[in-house]
Amino acid sequence: MLQPFKTGLRLILQGNYSSLLKRMWGKLYRRYYDFLFIFNKKNKAKLINYNLKIETEYKIAFDSPDHIAPWGTARDNYTNRSFVLLMNKLLCGDFSNTQLKFLDLGCAGGQLVKDFRDLGYISVGLEGSDYSLKHKRANWPLLAGKSLFTCDITKPFEIKLEDKKIKFNLITAWDVLEHIRTEELDNVFKNIINHLEKGGYFIASTSPSSDIHEGLELHQTRMTNQEWHMYIQEKYKELMLVDLGLRDYQYVRCGDAGGGGGPFLSYRKVE
Repeated sequence: MLQPFKTGLRLILQGNYSSLLKRMWGKLYRRYYDFLFIFNKKNKAKLINYNLKIETEYKIAFDSPDHIAPWGTARDNYTNRSFVLLMNKLLCGDFSNTQLKFLDLGCAGGQLVKDFRDLGYISVGLEGSDYSLKHKRANWPLLAGKSLFTCDITKPFEIKLEDKKIKFNLITAWDVLEHIRTEELDNVFKNIINHLEKGGYFIASTSPSSDIHEGLELHQTRMTNQEWHMYIQEKYKELMLVDLGLRDYQYVRCGDAGGGGGPFLSYRKVE
């Protein structure tokens, strides 16, 4: 609770008023969209519990440092209603008269999944650790087995609705890719491409920084934003870089640019 005040005081003492004003504007902007979101939510009584299931032989990422030393998976429950509403407007225009679908990889507490669900989406979150499920934290008590599932995204999986494989109009991964071992990234991107509708969007934030907890390095692959773009461009021709015109405060997480020209990855499936 005190962290925002400590950060504000530090910026004042440093004379960094531009960063302080930017932070204040970002918070006010989000509060406005939190208010606006209330009027866009569907009637809860009309929300359908779709028969969703995950088919995989690897329901837990047992060898992942994030499961061995839970940190973000035990604390995070991020969302950003401005991102939700802006993407909803975009997707409604691109996929008119379609039941829209959203998938969040590394969903932690699942609030972003719930927000898209509240707008009427078929909304799914996958988390490699079962920490939140076992501890019944955040949205797991309400949505476990309905919209939130455990799954190792570095291994093959299929998401099915009424026993039919489905694809998604939007897939996100917020500060997740750097947690994947480099040699397993190809499996993750194949899963993304296999589950993304043609014309659908993949959006992510990344960090090139080290992140050590309980003696374990959680960030297994540390690349700058430019290096991520080069990696994707070289290996995955199905994904085309797009500029959605979003500002950093309109994304769910800002990540860590680390001198790489910005922390965000925004792609569209073209094949």
